[in-house]
Amino acid sequence: MRSLLCVPASQPKMVEKALTLDCDQIILDLEDSVTPADKVAARAYLKDFLSKVESKKKISLRVNELSSTFAKADIDLICGFNPQPLSSVILPKIHSLEDVKSWAAKLPANMQLEVQIESAMGLINAPQIASHPQVISLAFGPADFMASAGMPSSNPGTPWAEAANALQWPLMQVVIAAHAHAKTAYDGPYFQITDDAGLSSSARTARALGVDGKWVIHPNQIALVNEAFTPSPAEIAHAKEIIDAFKASSGATNLDGLMIDEASKKVAERLLERVAQIHN
Repeated sequence: MRSLLCVPASQPKMVEKALTLDCDQIILDLEDSVTPADKVAARAYLKDFLSKVESKKKISLRVNELSSTFAKADIDLICGFNPQPLSSVILPKIHSLEDVKSWAAKLPANMQLEVQIESAMGLINAPQIASHPQVISLAFGPADFMASAGMPSSNPGTPWAEAANALQWPLMQVVIAAHAHAKTAYDGPYFQITDDAGLSSSARTARALGVDGKWVIHPNQIALVNEAFTPSPAEIAHAKEIIDAFKASSGATNLDGLMIDEASKKVAERLLERVAQIHN
């Protein structure tokens, strides 16, 4: 996955348009982007939409947090489908492994769970959260995390200039926790939807930290995120050169001044695996 488009479930036209866009995953949101007054109607729409939809895209549902008054209706919606049209359920504001277990006990057996790490406590417990067998990914939630950590901001999810790189450390912790358990790691959305340069920088930094993809909140963000998370032809060619050079060596060699060894080969192979996944 490169781009994960989060769409308010209360906006049917946006949901249906998402099916035509070049995002890799559609997240139907019943949480923050839907007002309390609109949640009942949004669920009713999703019940009809999901019972009829035909798409090769991965379609997921972000529910309301378990402690809310809206969670039971979300659970009833998900459990009411047969066959199950959802690829996964997105769990917001998860703080501990016990939170995941509570959700898993209420959802259909073996439902794939994608967890948002959005708090200081969630970050501390991220390795344990990632260890749950039904969890397939962790996603960093920058805005809620900043609130939890007491980080001041003029814009949601964006630290002050004096701490411009402050979110790289918690994002890296999410990556490490996810990858340690062979799970996928996602970065959260970039909220300045007209700032293309800022979005590209954010996405490229995330990829450099080992992130596998990024949430987007506007169709115009999809192409930039896909570009940032897609290895370039030059990267692909260089990865192949590294693998070929290693195979032709006795265990270590020199490629245009670059020392190539088993670790170098693994990095190159991982990049080519990513290319294969994108094109599948």
